[in-house]
Amino acid sequence: MSEADDNDDDERATTISVAVPVALDRGFSYRLPADLAPPTPGSRVVVPFGRRVLVGVVRRQPADAFSEGGPRLREIIDVLDPPQRPALGDDLLDLCEWIADYYVSPIGEVCRLALPGASMGVDARRAALSEAGRAALQATSGELLAAASSPSSPSPSPPPSSADAQPLSRPLEDADLRVLERLAEATSKRREAIAVASLRKLSPPIPALLRRLEELAEAGLVTLDTGEADAHAARTEPHYRRTDRLRGASTDEPALRQAVGRSKQRRALLDALELHPPGVWTPLSQLRGPFPRARQLLPPLLEAGLVIEEQRLRELDPFADEPADAREADPEFDLTDEQDRALASLLEALAARRYRSTLLHGVTGSGKTEVYMRLIAAARAEGGGAIILVPEIALTPQLARRFRQRFGDEVAVLHSGLTDRQRLDSWGHIRAGRRPIVIGARSAIFAPVPALRVIVVDEEHDGSFKQEEGVRYNARDVAMVRARSLDAVVVLGSATPSLESWHNVHEGRLGLSTLTRRPDLEGGERALPEVEVVSLREHMPDPDTLLSARLRQRLIEVVNAGEQAILFLNRRGYTTALSCKTCGSLQQCPDCSAPSMTYHLSRNRLVCHLCGHIEAAPKRCLACGSAELEHGAAGTERVETAIAADLPGARVLRLDRDTSRGKALLDLLGRFRRREADVIVGTQMLSKGHDFPGVTLVGVLRADHGLALPDFRSTERVFQLLTQVAGRAGRGDRPGRVVIQTWAPDHPAIRYAREHDYEGFAAYELAARARAGNPPIGHLALLRISGEVRGRVDARAGELGHFARDLAARVAGDQMGVEPPIVVLGPVDSPIERINRRHRVQILLRSSSRAPLRWVLKHLRHRLGSEGHGAKSTIARADVDPYGLL
Repeated sequence: MSEADDNDDDERATTISVAVPVALDRGFSYRLPADLAPPTPGSRVVVPFGRRVLVGVVRRQPADAFSEGGPRLREIIDVLDPPQRPALGDDLLDLCEWIADYYVSPIGEVCRLALPGASMGVDARRAALSEAGRAALQATSGELLAAASSPSSPSPSPPPSSADAQPLSRPLEDADLRVLERLAEATSKRREAIAVASLRKLSPPIPALLRRLEELAEAGLVTLDTGEADAHAARTEPHYRRTDRLRGASTDEPALRQAVGRSKQRRALLDALELHPPGVWTPLSQLRGPFPRARQLLPPLLEAGLVIEEQRLRELDPFADEPADAREADPEFDLTDEQDRALASLLEALAARRYRSTLLHGVTGSGKTEVYMRLIAAARAEGGGAIILVPEIALTPQLARRFRQRFGDEVAVLHSGLTDRQRLDSWGHIRAGRRPIVIGARSAIFAPVPALRVIVVDEEHDGSFKQEEGVRYNARDVAMVRARSLDAVVVLGSATPSLESWHNVHEGRLGLSTLTRRPDLEGGERALPEVEVVSLREHMPDPDTLLSARLRQRLIEVVNAGEQAILFLNRRGYTTALSCKTCGSLQQCPDCSAPSMTYHLSRNRLVCHLCGHIEAAPKRCLACGSAELEHGAAGTERVETAIAADLPGARVLRLDRDTSRGKALLDLLGRFRRREADVIVGTQMLSKGHDFPGVTLVGVLRADHGLALPDFRSTERVFQLLTQVAGRAGRGDRPGRVVIQTWAPDHPAIRYAREHDYEGFAAYELAARARAGNPPIGHLALLRISGEVRGRVDARAGELGHFARDLAARVAGDQMGVEPPIVVLGPVDSPIERINRRHRVQILLRSSSRAPLRWVLKHLRHRLGSEGHGAKSTIARADVDPYGLL
């Protein structure tokens, strides 16, 4: 072998592929410096990327061939994890690679999902001013003062640094001093270190910032480390509240727009703060749930005097600090025969340490959670861990409480209200085995649980398990892939299983256990609620309460008997539209193609629920100037107000996105559970796992809402929603009743829901899906192209459509006369053609088998992503196994 070949081998050996958290669909090659030990795959590394510095993850794959040995390769700056403990273990790293491949997503964005936000993305290092740096800054300041009086004086030079540091080989420059001054300013505010990434925001920018920091660190003037925020710092955080400036329904809208700017998220954040009573402070961690960019949104509001800030003690995680009665022992009871058989089958697989996936189909209130907990208890007895996925962790506080009652402090709860620091702490505790049971929403599937033996997906049918932005993965399917790789047991639980899961049962890919009874604590059985359908064609409802005479009478009887009722309407706001009586026009969102915006009475605002645009309700029609404006169909806010007026003495609450942010949700649910209210009006949030023993009546005000949507899942969603919300009735010691009001009493979704007949509905809907070739019989992938310039979007969609048809034709040619294995539909406008000023066009790929579809997506992949710059740019993304087509 020649010397040149030896050099090439050395270069390849030090070239590493890194998954960088950007929307570019490939890994990036870097050279490993001689002074760094080779990192283990899954380790985090700090790398330069363009003009930024990011934290990426080392891949197992070899570096790109076209980059190997090239002199232009940039070097890794630092390795953050020790070789024996990479941030992503083998199973999670393999899972990320599978997700990137299957869902056609950038590997860096997938790895970002698997790690807490504080551990990946921007440069994780923190910089602090050393004592030598402070002395240098003070000495240099003195020299500069002397230099001002003596212009001929030489440039200031750095003072001696510590004994083991290497002195700077050059004088301190103005840019160096600005860095030291910024670090000194942070120290004066009792912050020992600041993020390196924040130094990049200095204006004007610091030239060659990273090289400069490295030189200052080598000289001992600055300390650089990869540590997180000081764990012993005072547990305080910024709190915010709305001022009285430009507040209220009669505010000066132009002045408010000028102060807020064009950001819709900033306007929404301001409105969220306005919902709180005057004087109530909201912590930053609570704002970050609905507004992840709260830190960037708040400064203009503070500067305009619309919001004020104050450092206050950090509120504890509401799921970790429960009231005393929440820690009472969970009552023990004997399992029913059905529960016992379901558990025995799962325990057999657990003991054999082999993969098994089972659908636990149990009617509402049948005790699925008890089966989960006993299975997990068996796993814990053997030293194993568990993950429990729920649709939305904030909507199921009871589940978290029950698990804490049974398993105590072994339970970690992951949810959007955690601060970055809290999330990082939880991740560390889970990884170290101190919290071997994890409850969370879809991202909890990436929890680094050691010896993971059980994964539960509760309410597996719920659409929120499918992420609709960024990496469009389905946590239910990812759970099965992860469980298979670990020989773990996965349980999918639901009273209304997804048709995909039901089809997999009949195809032999999933086991099935069925729970048909509702047991009580005395060993008896509760009956399923009686369901009554009221045709709105014959029984016209009141326009404000939306109650028919029959449902109103049932409601009065329940309230008078001291029982509780749920009224379900899947439309929030006061009314769904504001229209002109003179010209008939609707007050539309300027940035979306939706027919109208929703009116919210409490804020006197029109809100677009698609893009978040908010504006004051006009006093005159924006089209013709008429003052004759009328409200459209009622939403939950109007129903709440009207029922409180119609039933004097009845205590009414409302549960929707407008009333349930942060701790307000727990407070509201707690009040209803303690029977401090008689009636709760709400949206689909009411259907997700709540257990209210006092509820004996559920009223569905508009059951057919959603049936007319141009989406192949609309019928399935309505059936599931009706069945789930009906299941909230009769869970205590009194029988339940459900009244369903609808304009379509004979629709199959409503007919089967009335009979509690899931199997009948599944057979009917699967036959309809088979005729159309839709999932789960067929397979779909959706390509969506969006951009601000309609012509650019159409042009790119046309190119992608033409290329997809060419690929489909190649597949068809290989099939030799068999029916085309892939059908390409489109490009066509999306059902909602424009959202937030972006035009949307879509192409649907339908296939009777998965393999040809995977082949086409593989060859389409390099044509996806961003194209162009600025307002003329377009984005093309793939959604594999799409949950919705709107």
